[in-house]
Amino acid sequence: MGDRFCRFYRFFIQFIQKYYRPLFVAAGLTLAVFCFYRLDVKYVDSWDEARHGVNAYEMIQNGDYIRHTYNYEVDDWNLKPSVSYWGIVLGFRLFGYGVFGLRFISALSYLLTGIGCGLFAKRYGKEASLLVMGFFCANTRPLSAHLARSGDADAPYLLFFTFAMLAMLRIRKNHKNLYACGLLFSLAFLTKSWHAGMIAVIGGLYLLVTRELFAIKAREWGWFLLSVFGPLLFWFGWRYTRDGFAFLDRMIKVDLLARTGGANYEGHEFPFSFYYDTVFGHEAYIYRWLLLICILGIGMGLFVVLRSRIWKRTVLEEGIGYLLWFFIPFFGFSCIRTKLIWYCYPCTVPLFLAAAIFLGYVLQVSIPAKQGYDELRLKSGGAEKGVSSLKNELFWAGKWMAAFLCIFMVGYYMRGAYFEVIRGAHGDGFQLFIQESAERDSSYAGRRAYIMVPTENPENLGTWDQNMLFLAEISGDFHCMDGGVEGYLTETEPAVLYLEQGQYEQYMDRFADVEVLCRNERYLLLGN
Repeated sequence: MGDRFCRFYRFFIQFIQKYYRPLFVAAGLTLAVFCFYRLDVKYVDSWDEARHGVNAYEMIQNGDYIRHTYNYEVDDWNLKPSVSYWGIVLGFRLFGYGVFGLRFISALSYLLTGIGCGLFAKRYGKEASLLVMGFFCANTRPLSAHLARSGDADAPYLLFFTFAMLAMLRIRKNHKNLYACGLLFSLAFLTKSWHAGMIAVIGGLYLLVTRELFAIKAREWGWFLLSVFGPLLFWFGWRYTRDGFAFLDRMIKVDLLARTGGANYEGHEFPFSFYYDTVFGHEAYIYRWLLLICILGIGMGLFVVLRSRIWKRTVLEEGIGYLLWFFIPFFGFSCIRTKLIWYCYPCTVPLFLAAAIFLGYVLQVSIPAKQGYDELRLKSGGAEKGVSSLKNELFWAGKWMAAFLCIFMVGYYMRGAYFEVIRGAHGDGFQLFIQESAERDSSYAGRRAYIMVPTENPENLGTWDQNMLFLAEISGDFHCMDGGVEGYLTETEPAVLYLEQGQYEQYMDRFADVEVLCRNERYLLLGN
């Protein structure tokens, strides 16, 4: 039985080695399915996603790609620079004004992040490379909210953050990676603003601890500073032409100071343990198991080093890099007042890489080339040196457990992510009606639009939620107005009105000269 296990296990590893490329392509296609399949099914979220969509759409309509507007008024609600909006603009240009175009760049960014990490992990082993791809597919939380399948800034930011860290880990080998790290930091800042400061802290500490900071020449520092400040100054100079220092001033006072140190600013203040309780320690996600694997890997690594008294500097430096990459954002965002789930998403990537590296090592270690189980036992000293066959049994049992753990863990959480996030995606009835009721080339497109449909806040009846406004703009190029039925009835310009069937019946006697443009069993679109 042991000999059969040995042969089958050797076949399993050799299969991965021989067919790595098609396996990696298959993993990439699977990740692409998790990113793009049914991407436009889920309802549009009313906060960052809808707001970014409106800002990007109105950039195109205004012909102004540096200043953000919401409902055609200057908008400083998000206080982020422009790169994420440009990504959504690109999605609209490629796929038209729709939910798929809104989310396209986020899905692509997440796909590129996964593929980039998978290729980077190949230097540790082909098994580690494939495991990283599996972990990205099993990444339930970011797939479900505010990242891979959501039209906001977080997925492009994660892409730039991750590639900056990968470049950082290779600075010692080639100092040109320092310039890449600087450029990626700059792009991350232009995407997510002050969140990119974590990249600077991690990179600075890494260069200091590894003493590579003192090996960088003055000319190299010059190119690094140019890679950082060149894009930043270009963006700021362009923005300055619109409103001077006003936007930057609000970025500092609101987006930095108020949200990091303000007392429960916007109602998002939580305990220090928030990120562990809701993400990394939560039983519904894969992360707590990956944390356990990483802890075991660190423990075994320390045991081997202390026992053999042999260690490699490059391994130690990379280990420090991964620890800084995880702990700096984790503790940094845990310390600030405002806490949102997606702030900790960059911490998931080093967890994927470290766990995959350790599991890949366990799968590879001491794999015989051609020996059978009994030959391996004899060669290792099982008969000659008094080593019991129990140790060999435990050795192979451990490897089988590691292989089974990899397959089961990735498969289990991938299945959950697929059925929960992709198959479980559902739309909103009113949002679907907006998209079905208007086309940009219809006779009533471009009119003022009023609404009398309940919003997330019942007190705001007659006003537009952000997601409703976004869909009204991209579907019918409507100019959304508050005021409900009364506002519509007193409107002197051509206009349309969205309302529920019950509201229509209530005001029917006042709609004598109103045309029903579109209706279903619950909602109507009226026009004058």
